[in-house]
Amino acid sequence: ARAFFSIEMFLLPIFLGAGLQFMFYGLSIAWLSAAVGLTGLYMMQQNKMAYIDSLVDVYNRQYLTHTLTAWERRGSKFAGVMADIDHFKQINDQFGHSEGDRALVVVTNILKNSRKDNEWVFRFAGDEFIILKLSDSADGLAPYMQEVRKRLDQYNHTNPSYPINLSYGESFYDHGDIDALI
Repeated sequence: ARAFFSIEMFLLPIFLGAGLQFMFYGLSIAWLSAAVGLTGLYMMQQNKMAYIDSLVDVYNRQYLTHTLTAWERRGSKFAGVMADIDHFKQINDQFGHSEGDRALVVVTNILKNSRKDNEWVFRFAGDEFIILKLSDSADGLAPYMQEVRKRLDQYNHTNPSYPINLSYGESFYDHGDIDALI
């Protein structure tokens, strides 16, 4: 599922308005349709900036809340994982915050590149991430986490500076309190 429209989608009102203006000479709506298209594009960009973490380019906590609320309202069942980078403070203290940011980007890329079947990655806070997947079973994210561990091992074999490891906990939601899931 796509959270945001592509830019091409906002060309539709412009082309539609230009086509109508061409068909009905004297009807001046091309500029109006251009304004509608550009306004829609601007609003989509604002929504994207509100829901995407700018450092690591995944959904943020605000969009997590939005997603959980929508899934709860629909009565969806889903598996969840909360992951935390081990010894992240030491990376920041020893190598600097810029290197800490790079470690966050590395972990995020591993989490994103491990996705196969509609897993959603959210940055919860600091060095914590939440991964969700609509699933009827508690082990819905087990194959995903195996892939994450494999990719982390590969990264750690090629990065001599410091290892990156994750601690994580798994949970399953079929009804009840969303806060208990987290």
